[in-house]
Amino acid sequence: MRVRSVLSKTYLAIGCLAAMLAGLPRPAAAADWPTRPVTVVMAFASGAMIDFVGLSLAKELTAVLGQPFVAEGKTGSGGVLAGVYVAKAPPDGYTLLLTAVGPAVLRPLIDKTTGYDTNADFTPIILIGESPNVLIANPALGINTVKDLRTYANTKDNKISIGHAGPGTMGHLCSVVFAAKAGIEGNFIAYRGTAPMLTDLLGGHIDTGFPAYNPAVRSAKILAVTSDERVDFLPDVPTMKESGVDLVGATWFAIFGPARMPPEVVAKLNGAIDAFLKKPETNQRFSDVGFRVLGGPPARLTETVAQDRAKWSEIIAGLKLEPEK
Repeated sequence: MRVRSVLSKTYLAIGCLAAMLAGLPRPAAAADWPTRPVTVVMAFASGAMIDFVGLSLAKELTAVLGQPFVAEGKTGSGGVLAGVYVAKAPPDGYTLLLTAVGPAVLRPLIDKTTGYDTNADFTPIILIGESPNVLIANPALGINTVKDLRTYANTKDNKISIGHAGPGTMGHLCSVVFAAKAGIEGNFIAYRGTAPMLTDLLGGHIDTGFPAYNPAVRSAKILAVTSDERVDFLPDVPTMKESGVDLVGATWFAIFGPARMPPEVVAKLNGAIDAFLKKPETNQRFSDVGFRVLGGPPARLTETVAQDRAKWSEIIAGLKLEPEK
C-alpha cells in the first residue's frame, strides 16, 4: 500500500509538471519560420557591392517570407567582427551572415585567431554571386595602364600605396600578389570598406586601390580587372593577365547562418534566395552593376569554400603572409 501511495504521488507530480510545461510558450516549428524579424548581418561598410546585395535580398525576402528582413552592417577587422557575432548567435534562423570570400576563407588562412572556423561554426546557406576585383588609381596621377603604374612607381623609389577593404580580403590578397609579381614595393593600407578607401584615393591620400568592382569605382581610373577574360561592363579595361601580371581572383558573397541551423529553415531560405537569383530581372539588375549571380544548393557554397581554401592557402604560404599587428 505504501509503495502504491508513493507511485501515485510521483505520477501526480509528473502530471502537474507536464501541465505546467504545456502552458509555456513553445518555439515555433521550423516549418513556420520566420515568425518574427530576421537580421542579416553584413560584414562590410555601406557603399560597396555587399550593400547593394544585402538590401536587395532583404527586400525580396521580406516580401516572399512575410516577415521583415533587416540588413545591418557590423563592420571591422576585414569582416571578421560580423563573423564572430553570427557564429555566437542562436542557430534559429533569425541571425544570418552576409559575408565574402575574405572573412570566410582568406583571413582564417592568414590569422588563426579570427575566432571562428568556417566549416565548424557556420551553416552554409547559399552562394549569391561574385564581382571581379579591379586595380584603380587616382585620376589626378595621369596613370592609364599597369605599365604606366610601374613607370610611376619608379619615380617613387619603386614604392606605391595600395588601399584595400581590410586584412585578409580578396582586395588585400590581390594587392600583395600584384605588388610581388609586378616587382613593386607596396604600402598596403586597410580600410573598413570600399567607400572610405575610394574617398582617400580620390583625395590624393593613396595612389591606388584594389576593391571588388562596384559602379562607384568608376570615379577612379580603372587600370585592370582580375577576371580570366574582359567583362561586359568594362569592355575597354584589360585583364591583369593582358597587362602582364598573372593574377585572377573574384570577391564572392554568400549567406551563412550559425552552426546547426534546422535543415528545414536552411532549405526554405535557400529556396527563396535561389528563386530570386534565377529571375531574369534580378540577373539583369545585378549584371548592370557588375555582379554575376550564382545561386544553387548549399553544397555549392561548401565546395567553393573548399576550392578557394586549397588555392589560396598555397599562395598565402608562398607569400609568407602574417596577421597585421
